[in-house]
Amino acid sequence: MHVCIFGGTTEGRLLAEFLNDYNIKTDLYIATEYGEQFVKDLNNVTVHQERLNKEHMIELFQKYNFDFVVDATHPFAKIVSQNAMESTECCNLKYYRIVRETVENERAIYYDTVEDIVNYLNNVEGNILLTTGSKDLDKFTKVSNYEERIFIRILPMESSLKRAIELGYSNKNIICMQGTFSEELNVAMINAVDAKYLVTKESAASGGFDEKVMSCIKTNSKCLVLKKPEEEGVTFVEFKQIIRGNV
Repeated sequence: MHVCIFGGTTEGRLLAEFLNDYNIKTDLYIATEYGEQFVKDLNNVTVHQERLNKEHMIELFQKYNFDFVVDATHPFAKIVSQNAMESTECCNLKYYRIVRETVENERAIYYDTVEDIVNYLNNVEGNILLTTGSKDLDKFTKVSNYEERIFIRILPMESSLKRAIELGYSNKNIICMQGTFSEELNVAMINAVDAKYLVTKESAASGGFDEKVMSCIKTNSKCLVLKKPEEEGVTFVEFKQIIRGNV
């Protein structure tokens, strides 16, 4: 069996480790060098650090005889998922989308788009701890006085830091750290920057979501959550059952 995985996520890493344990030849494609360091010492897994568009995926699938392709990319990486789905259809390959199991927390406030969150923040006062990553930093520059109000927590990657600075975020408001973060650390950060709002993306427990919500409750701040896109697929547990049934 030969499997192709897309994803520099926790699910992608766990899938690679699972397939490695079953001695299944696996090619794992991740977008950043940063994610590569978390997948090590897997004899049956080859890690490729490169971004592939639809044409590149088709070329890849035509070159290698994969039994199936697993999309374990981030729920908000919609373009990558769309390309992977269309490429597998074109090459007549089996495609599995790994979906995250999330439970809505009634103590958080949910929004459909970044623009909805920005509109809300423009009608309130107070500092903001932004934990949605570097991808949407440009959209949050629409928040009034964002240079002073917004404190961003991003991965310790040169590209992310450079992007933040180029967009005008204040150097003193940039926190470069790798999560996940405990409730206690979130509380400390919220208090340190005097944040009245924490902005995050909807995620599974592995993303430290509940810890963020609880830290907001303890600091009397509001947790603003960007909903993940609706999608169909199989869970990590269900996919493991599929593999066990095929080996």
